[in-house]
Amino acid sequence: MVEKGSDHSSDKSPSTPEQVVQRTYSVQSARSGGKNSKKSQSWYNVLSPTYKQRNEDFRKLFKQLPETERLIVDYSCALQRDILLQGRLYLSENWICFYSNIFRWETLLTVRLKDICSMTKEKTARLIPNAIQ
Repeated sequence: MVEKGSDHSSDKSPSTPEQVVQRTYSVQSARSGGKNSKKSQSWYNVLSPTYKQRNEDFRKLFKQLPETERLIVDYSCALQRDILLQGRLYLSENWICFYSNIFRWETLLTVRLKDICSMTKEKTARLIPNAIQ
């Protein structure tokens, strides 16, 4: 059901309905600050990125999707593989995308919405109904 492959950033859209890209790389974080940074932000604005920031992240992560693709919403979630991959689920107009970066092991998953036949609510740990399949 899931195919593992290489990064197809030159393609405009993935060739398979469900595509996983895994790669390892070094990340350098840049800190924004200095004299021009806003000092009087509410605690909620600091903790919760805006839609604009999430949309920019979505575009940077999933470059193979069309430029016209619009992000609707994103959620924190986990994907069950050999290990549990904590990451973010991005829902756009035509795609469901997942991104995880655990110890520099990056996982990208894209699924075209029209390729999804059914979706069911499932239970994790046989008790909590908080999963989809």
